[in-house]
Amino acid sequence: MDAMRVLDEAEAADVRAEVLVHDLNNLLNVVLAAAEALALQAPPGTDTHELARISQSAAERGGVLLRKLADLSGDAPAPAEGVDCAEALVTTARLANVTTSGTVTVVARGMSAPLACRADRADLESALLNLCVNAAHAMPRGGVIQISAYPRRPTDACARRLGLAPNLYAAFSVSDPGLGMTPEVLANAVRPGFSTRKGRGGRGLGLAGVADFARRSGGALDLASTLGRGTTATLYLPLA
Repeated sequence: MDAMRVLDEAEAADVRAEVLVHDLNNLLNVVLAAAEALALQAPPGTDTHELARISQSAAERGGVLLRKLADLSGDAPAPAEGVDCAEALVTTARLANVTTSGTVTVVARGMSAPLACRADRADLESALLNLCVNAAHAMPRGGVIQISAYPRRPTDACARRLGLAPNLYAAFSVSDPGLGMTPEVLANAVRPGFSTRKGRGGRGLGLAGVADFARRSGGALDLASTLGRGTTATLYLPLA
């Protein structure tokens, strides 16, 4: 039994290492896209300055992920801090709008009241970026991805299904009007290695990484999807 547990923990660590590499790849794509945009900007101005800031931020965050990859061990939870949910949304929208297709726009919806969650800030923003990138892949005709955050208490049935206590959480929502998923695909969507984009750059790590981050942070990832109508991913995290 102990040997099996050791193997399970080692496998979990390997999965998280792959997830961190996957996240770093997303962030480096931001750097590349921003650099290409900078080359097209003439003369330098406000837009160029903003793109330069985005590139710098993405590179710094890539360094954070590399350090986490080097330090990864066991099943320790991510170090938690109070994170302003509105700031996380704005940062995610800015990064996502650079790294996704030009036909896809990510819009951060305004919040009616301040809200903070307990999570690792870099991991949270990487998780939200992953959800946006995943949504964009399901939108071949383009469109608008809406991201928002609000206080939410899951129903008893939802809490049981997700393994959550029926408490009030900070809920991040990422909604797209894309292709949607069949029930079979939805049931396997967060399984490591499962991807409908195998051979086209998909490694099946994005959603798996988000689900793992949510679990380690004391929350959960919930997916709702209708084929042909789109998908909504809801990330539950403890309130700060």
